[in-house]
Amino acid sequence: MMKMRMNPDGNAHPRVQFQRSKNSVLTICLFLLLHLLGQTSFSVASDPDPSLRRLQLLQQRYEKVREQFSRDMILLAETVESQSYFRDADAIRTRALPPTAGAYNLDDLPEERLPQIPLELPDAERQWRLKLRKLETDYANELYKIARDALNKGYPSLVFQLIREVAFYSPDHINARRMLGYVPDGGKWTTSFRKQMALEKNVDHPRFGWIPQKHVARYENGERLLDGEWVSAEKEAAVRRDFNYAWVIGSEHFVVKTNHSLEKGVEISRALEKFHDFFLREFTGFFNSPQQIQRLLDSGPRAKWSPAARYQVYYYRNKEEFVAALKSRQPMIERANGLYMPGDRIAYFFHDDSPEETPEAQSDKLEVMYHEVTHQLLGESRPGKTEVGEQANFWVIEGFPCYLESYRPEYKEPQVGNPRHIRIYWARKRALEDNIYWPMRQFVSVGRTEFPLEPDTYNQAAGMVHFFLNYEDGIYRDAFIQYLANVYDPAFRARQQAVSLEKILGVKYEDLDRQYLDYLRQLPTDPPERVQFIEVRQ
Repeated sequence: MMKMRMNPDGNAHPRVQFQRSKNSVLTICLFLLLHLLGQTSFSVASDPDPSLRRLQLLQQRYEKVREQFSRDMILLAETVESQSYFRDADAIRTRALPPTAGAYNLDDLPEERLPQIPLELPDAERQWRLKLRKLETDYANELYKIARDALNKGYPSLVFQLIREVAFYSPDHINARRMLGYVPDGGKWTTSFRKQMALEKNVDHPRFGWIPQKHVARYENGERLLDGEWVSAEKEAAVRRDFNYAWVIGSEHFVVKTNHSLEKGVEISRALEKFHDFFLREFTGFFNSPQQIQRLLDSGPRAKWSPAARYQVYYYRNKEEFVAALKSRQPMIERANGLYMPGDRIAYFFHDDSPEETPEAQSDKLEVMYHEVTHQLLGESRPGKTEVGEQANFWVIEGFPCYLESYRPEYKEPQVGNPRHIRIYWARKRALEDNIYWPMRQFVSVGRTEFPLEPDTYNQAAGMVHFFLNYEDGIYRDAFIQYLANVYDPAFRARQQAVSLEKILGVKYEDLDRQYLDYLRQLPTDPPERVQFIEVRQ
């Protein structure tokens, strides 16, 4: 898919910065904690359907366990503070906060296994440290029970949300760690990829990526290994300007080929790895059936890292080379900022260091990358090339990547779905203020060739994805992800039989229309200043 820019109304809009609330981390009383817990309660519909009711019961179980855990932690913090361990008391109060408070990162897990509480500690300190360990371990075990019940009731998104919290409070919980992709390695936790790198005596250098440990000093001294010989960095750069001899930067899930610079390739690789981890964590139901998730809960993943399964990305040092490489295969490539080619399973991008390149334009290029790599992650999730959305359901083929344009790794939670993003802003404005809206029954029935190449249709598609993932605290989330997986199912018969969105959700399209428009009315109305993207179909 190829992306071009246009402003849907031709007017400039004042830029609005998305503001994120911050909570005090070190000073909080029980009243404030319970208030925060109350703020994060899940909304309850006046007449919930059975699916919503089941989800609410699970969420209420979680809130009850979390509330008791928070109370116990606050009481322990008071005891610790009375013994003059002020910093430790503050740290305990922070860990008593719910994840939505943004006071910590659930994915910030220790590499080393937790040590035993030292016997030589003063008795009072050792007692409260043992108490803290027990409180957090017991809480994690309760969450794990809720996670298993959530899976049995068909909510894999809630499963992974809970598993992340299990691992945070009980870092050595073996099933939680394995489910998140970790493997034990002596006294440490690592991934299959990092374990393989260690066996090969490679290290992850901040500038040069994964290189042999024995080469670090020479690389830092300005030397480079080229075709088995050590040369200067300048000589290597001269050779690798030709894309045929470009740098190839390998990471766990991506291979980035670039003739810009080694350092830029590593930068792109790291950004894509972050996006991949987020994507897999948030949308695991797309990649795993309930049976596969059950096996993950029981014993974790068993597959070893395979270098052949990595995603291929080409990053050219300028737009001219990008255009020259693709113009014979893609019309209008001059107007593109990025492209994923399903035929060769490669995502193509280029670097632009022109003086007029504004921070907004740089942000737009990142959005292009997230959009195109989303196509890549979805398209290559199944073996071979599968034509999807040909007869119907093309809206979700584009709507999902458009929604993922809002991904921001610098945010804590959530990292995607900013309601002030330009896509969602225009979806709301056109539907509610300009009365431009395709009813869902008609919208989902359109296939690839009939889907209008207009900003309004792409924005509505993104708005609908926002709705299905977030309405009523995610009541439709897992069913929608299953719908997306069905659309990409390689079996033609399965795609034809299992893509009725209203059947999967159990709600008629006319009711979904009403819910969606009500949902849009609750979103912010202030417009950001951004460029609008549209797709050019191949």
